[in-house]
Amino acid sequence: MSIVANKEFEKLVCRLTCGEDESCSKATAFLISNNLVITATHAIKKFFLSGQDIVLEFLNLDKTPITRKAIPLKELSPSPITILEIDESIENESFFSFCDYEVKKDDMYEIYGYPVAKWGVGDWVKSNVTRRITNEMAQPYDWDIDLNHNSNIEDFEGLSGSPLLVNSKLVGVVLTETMAKGKAVSLGSISIQKIKDILIKADIKIEQSVDYDMYEVYELDEGIDYSDCLFIAKLESANIFDHEDCQQEFFNAEIAKSSIESKDIHTETKKFTLLKNDIRGVWKTLHRPYQNERDGNELLSLVYQRIEDLSETTLKGEGNLSLIVKKGMLHQLSDECKVGWVRDYSKRVKDYLIEKEKNK
Repeated sequence: MSIVANKEFEKLVCRLTCGEDESCSKATAFLISNNLVITATHAIKKFFLSGQDIVLEFLNLDKTPITRKAIPLKELSPSPITILEIDESIENESFFSFCDYEVKKDDMYEIYGYPVAKWGVGDWVKSNVTRRITNEMAQPYDWDIDLNHNSNIEDFEGLSGSPLLVNSKLVGVVLTETMAKGKAVSLGSISIQKIKDILIKADIKIEQSVDYDMYEVYELDEGIDYSDCLFIAKLESANIFDHEDCQQEFFNAEIAKSSIESKDIHTETKKFTLLKNDIRGVWKTLHRPYQNERDGNELLSLVYQRIEDLSETTLKGEGNLSLIVKKGMLHQLSDECKVGWVRDYSKRVKDYLIEKEKNK
């Protein structure tokens, strides 16, 4: 299950201690499955040096804290992050899932973890990415993402091992803090790109990011066949057989929809839905007086023309979606049986499909 709310994030993040009494190391870890968590390797040095216990405390999964012990997975290469196996599985329906989105300068991020200053309750840190560190720079580090912060906390000790989230997607792990005059001035995180090998070796799934360019027109991929889709049947039942452009429009609208949904941001998904509803409203206005029961070529042309006329005003939307996507939304609506191209389109398409089946 995907994670969509801050409360869900908080459930899956735990405090980590390694060592004994006051001298123990404190850090953060987070669940990626019922029995696996991830943390920063430097936080568990005492385990590697002298076998001291790694203890996890989940404070938000239940009314009372849940405590578990963990050990690193065996036979994994040395890495700035470590995957830990829990001694007793955690019962939960959702977990963090990595996404290979490439973090960019000025992206907005969120971190939830347990800095020592907020050890009892945890804390959210939210700001923007300061820069990406590349191998060509003079001082490459384990981490490759510098993060600005606006928190009042002066020392982020304990935040190491926290999940780095951009657009509600897990894109990295916090490793360090940069201090100046006794105060933390920035945070450092390692990206998916630098830890991908260890994740793959441990059979941890990495979601593919959909990098959608709103201004790009995407050509229909070879091998994609929409012939059995309802929107094609709707077109053909209305004597619209020249529908190659319609397929390309549908394809572009589907890419846009997948890209927006992959971000898991409710407001963006809602804007896409509202724009789609507005486009249906345009269709409805033109469909009401339309009397032809067998040919929809004129209606399709009228709706297309109206969308073109309103594209930069009423149908502009807030996502800078291209005209081809907006036209493609019509065919998404058709595929959902919410629009059609003749007077009684539902009955017409049923009759067409029955006739088509008989002629096979």
